[in-house]
Amino acid sequence: MKKLVYTLLFSLLVIVSGDKVQAAGFKDVPEDHFAYDAILWAEEYDIVNGYSDGTFKPNETITEQQFAKLLSNFYELEIPYDELKKQTPTANWSDEYYNRLASYGVPLNGYLDNNIRAASIKRGVVAQAITHLAKGKSGLDQSIQFLLDYYISTGQNPQYENRNLQKFFGVTNKLTRAQVVIILHRMDERNFYEISQDAQAIYENTSNASLNVRAKNGQNQLDPTMRLTTPTKSAWEGTYFYSYKWGKGATDFNRREAIISNATSNSFNIFITANDGTAAGSVDGTATITTSNKAVMNKSSAGNRCVIEFERLTNALKITEVDCQAAHDEDTNFSGTLKKQ
Repeated sequence: MKKLVYTLLFSLLVIVSGDKVQAAGFKDVPEDHFAYDAILWAEEYDIVNGYSDGTFKPNETITEQQFAKLLSNFYELEIPYDELKKQTPTANWSDEYYNRLASYGVPLNGYLDNNIRAASIKRGVVAQAITHLAKGKSGLDQSIQFLLDYYISTGQNPQYENRNLQKFFGVTNKLTRAQVVIILHRMDERNFYEISQDAQAIYENTSNASLNVRAKNGQNQLDPTMRLTTPTKSAWEGTYFYSYKWGKGATDFNRREAIISNATSNSFNIFITANDGTAAGSVDGTATITTSNKAVMNKSSAGNRCVIEFERLTNALKITEVDCQAAHDEDTNFSGTLKKQ
């Protein structure tokens, strides 16, 4: 983050109203608020903004999507070319932030579900997400210890100190908006604003994994006790992926991905992409379920002839393209067995 002389920052951002001093733009953050300095800093660097009524609501519990915005802004994460294909397809204001975080493989729960995004985030998830970007891929205990070692965050239950790290930290507890801003402010003060090599490597994406796959890998990095998942409507639903790299060249790879959503007892929506070196193709449509583990699609959503057969295996999906040349680029097809992510 860019550094400025703090006295200049203070003079530019403080508003005096009568005898009450408040953070610029936030009428509910007085000078004596415990997070005043941190919120002042975060506002200056466009990490946070308030509500339309001029408040910041510092003591309000923070949701995962609010945290996603703050974390993306703090690290100034790049915007990827791809976009997530969500299970809840309705556009959401947080989409751009989750797209950014997914491209770096950040451990979060709400990538594919707007409802999970709107839920309060747990301290354990915050610890893993921050540590992933600041230090690299880390388990829950490693992430907590990182925050404690650098006094970025503290424990909440002293009776468990040196006895149970997770209970001491309070991994299942929630945070307020002010508490998260303080954590990010301390990250900045300790110069933890450079992106870790692990996260950068995921962004560079030499394996050509899609954004959904990188998001799913981020979810899987979360400790099992921290995961929230959308109840599966059907055994068909999910993201399926295959990747093979046979050489060191940038185009020496094969990749297949299939995303099944909106499954019923009779059909499901399917979106498939394929890359074979320099050739790439994609198609989406609706498949009809013919037996408990087989389905077929006859045309794409664009109305082109596209006959593809699907077989659901144990944690995998077998795709056989019968005739779909009118729906995708030449030199690619969608055949293969993909592993469920």
